[in-house]
Amino acid sequence: MIRLLYSSQAKPDTHSDLLEDILLTSRKNNAALNITGVLVHGGGMFMQVLEGPEAVVLRLYVKILDDKRHTDSRIIHITPTSTRLFPNWTMGVIEAEPLTFEEVANLRAHRVESVEGDAFTALMHKFNGLLVKAE
Repeated sequence: MIRLLYSSQAKPDTHSDLLEDILLTSRKNNAALNITGVLVHGGGMFMQVLEGPEAVVLRLYVKILDDKRHTDSRIIHITPTSTRLFPNWTMGVIEAEPLTFEEVANLRAHRVESVEGDAFTALMHKFNGLLVKAE
């Protein structure tokens, strides 16, 4: 199993109906694929974490690359894992203020072959905490 974090630029016409469509489609498809994760949107950006079987997550990410609702998609971090950070979320969604993306932007700006694992895990726990509060 792997965990993949990417960020991208949302198209300017992104609105709540579009996000609802992404959420409903993701929940349906991800349940069948054994994928969990979270989508964060705000400040003209998307950030998404996908967790699941390696080949399935990678195929899904390639499909996401073709989605016309965003551009400039970049993998920030990818790691093997034996546990899920978002086990109860086929796809959670968080509407975030631009400042929420500051940490993600920092990871993206300093992206190298691998991001320090503790920083990535701490950020994922932060987003998981936001999801739990939203329940």
